[in-house]
Amino acid sequence: MRICLRLFFPLFALAFVGITPSGVAQQSAKSKSKDRFREKSTNGREPIVRQAAAICGPGAEYPSAYLDQQLVFVSNSARIGKSSANYKNRLNFDLYVVPLDGNEEPMPPRLSFSDELNSNLNEGQVTFARKGKVVLFSRNNNYRGVQKAGADGRVRMKIYQARRGKYDWEDIQELPFNSDDYSCMHPSLSVDGQHLYFASDMPEGYGGFDLYVCRRQPDGSWSKPENLGPKVNTEKNELFPFITFGAKTLLFASDGHPGLGGLDIFSINLDQLDEGPLNLNEPFNSKEDDFAMIINEDGTRGFFSSRREGGFGDADIYSFWVETGIENIEKPQANRVAIRVIDGRTNQPIPKAEVRILQSSDDGFVSRRNDFYYTELAPTPDAPNALSLRIVRKDAEALGAPDFVANTEGKVYTDFTWYRSYLILASFDGYQTTERLYTMEPDKSGEIVVALFEEAICHRMTGIVSTERFNTRIPNAVLLFTHKESNRQVVAHSDLNGEYNICLPLEGEYLLHVKRDGFKPKFITTEAIRGKSVDNIIRLDPVEMTAAATTADAAKVEAQLARPLQDGYIITMDMIKFEPGSASLNRSFVQHLDAVVELMQRYPEMEIELMLHTDARGDAKANLALSEERAKNARAYLTYRGIAAERIQATGKGDTQPRNHCARGVSCTDAEHEMNNRLEVRVRKVGNIVKIP
Repeated sequence: MRICLRLFFPLFALAFVGITPSGVAQQSAKSKSKDRFREKSTNGREPIVRQAAAICGPGAEYPSAYLDQQLVFVSNSARIGKSSANYKNRLNFDLYVVPLDGNEEPMPPRLSFSDELNSNLNEGQVTFARKGKVVLFSRNNNYRGVQKAGADGRVRMKIYQARRGKYDWEDIQELPFNSDDYSCMHPSLSVDGQHLYFASDMPEGYGGFDLYVCRRQPDGSWSKPENLGPKVNTEKNELFPFITFGAKTLLFASDGHPGLGGLDIFSINLDQLDEGPLNLNEPFNSKEDDFAMIINEDGTRGFFSSRREGGFGDADIYSFWVETGIENIEKPQANRVAIRVIDGRTNQPIPKAEVRILQSSDDGFVSRRNDFYYTELAPTPDAPNALSLRIVRKDAEALGAPDFVANTEGKVYTDFTWYRSYLILASFDGYQTTERLYTMEPDKSGEIVVALFEEAICHRMTGIVSTERFNTRIPNAVLLFTHKESNRQVVAHSDLNGEYNICLPLEGEYLLHVKRDGFKPKFITTEAIRGKSVDNIIRLDPVEMTAAATTADAAKVEAQLARPLQDGYIITMDMIKFEPGSASLNRSFVQHLDAVVELMQRYPEMEIELMLHTDARGDAKANLALSEERAKNARAYLTYRGIAAERIQATGKGDTQPRNHCARGVSCTDAEHEMNNRLEVRVRKVGNIVKIP
């Protein structure tokens, strides 16, 4: 039986698809005509292209899809060792994933995308249905994991589908239009899930590989593949289709249309096929092979692969940024909406209400914007030497000027892009801020009503807790307010800057008890007054301080005692939304690790141990392995962000240390189990030098 792995990645199938080793096809179809080349922009910034060095290896890499602020890509570098000399003999491609920073640049570590999807076969391009719950991907034709050849002895490529399960991708099935006798590969799904584009060398095409589309039927099945026709396809090869977020422009690679050499990247408007494809020209194309372009929702950033001179491996991934977007690629479609802010009790409009609109994920997490959040480090009740770290979104007023101010009808008008989720924050003096998560669908428009309700009676109490002698701020001090008349109690704590801000429910006198380890407790009387913010400065004395201590010694002692962290403290992060069964650094994981980076930058001598825990569901050995992988990846991320590796230990604990009663074999709710999925940071050493941010 003859195994033809070359069909997986036509870039390497030199004999099969007619591409010369230099990447430049010498046939007349690859002429130097520039009649259809993209002209340089005269009204916006030129494209900025840079090698994605953080993820490029000695083999070949090419981008595949965005997923939750991560990049999924294909690579065979892990299969070939340190030298790329033997890559042609070891063409095993797997799927990998890396986190993206705020500029959508890839960051290490590069992680295996899935234990279930990666195999001893070749895996290729992936595409995701909305919300990332279903994946379509390329893989060698196989039967129960063993490669299966067609009638001519060649192993082809097929497109498979899987759904996100509890621990990994599962229920892998091949799509119905596959065949043992030709290849189907490089799937790209439109954002509405109704059109699937792919490449195939099925019979009766125009030559080589052509691009096809299937349409979703009312019963959920796929239609018979339709060839996209001679304006797209040529007698040679069209590969790597990518349908843009606006669903009107198809990006693809071709060595049959006039270009610069080898495979070039083209775009075509699917509503204007007669105009033919447009070569994206330099810097996206070169005299070598350029292919596999993907682009973000805004059309301003993306990735492609190239074999151009100066690369690190056989084919490298490059990122690009075009401030005004790539020409001739349409912007995503949007609908005009009116947001009407009303009084929830009277239904009357609230003129001059402030409206802020944030782009959000489906769970309400604002994408790619750390400045929308602050880090809260608070003492854990009844647990000495324990702190809880949470990522908290700022109040509306702290997010800066509003995006809109309501008119006399309580309305503001804006455009929402199809399929995007938005977090609407509406606020007005005397009312509680209301938030509304809204996802725009094509058939939605009209009016969104946001109701505000009057704030509960609030008696504002603010202040600072500091040392008596040197005014050093004291974080994590506990403040117990006791209402003298009713004996009702409210607990608060000072933040990392030694400040507190609390709303007390009752008017009148309170006894305030302030305490912090290492300091003498203090009692003061304060009065809560409706409509007035009462500010107090509370100063504490150290428990032990000899009269003979020098000023320098006293200052040092107070500074040491006032630190929010001490050696041996444990910081718990239990709000991370880990991907089930995955060690990938998704948005939630990265946000919390960024908080650790900030803390270690503030204390440049700090040394820590990262401890990753799972719940007790599933196999114990698998849970331990998963936690160890998460710990290793967390450490790699911190070192990438500039934290010295010797300052970090990383340990996976699996399900051996549950923080509640949900041990192995105990029946618990999902929410109870989730409490045990957490990251803990044990402070091994704080150090004496504190870096002020």
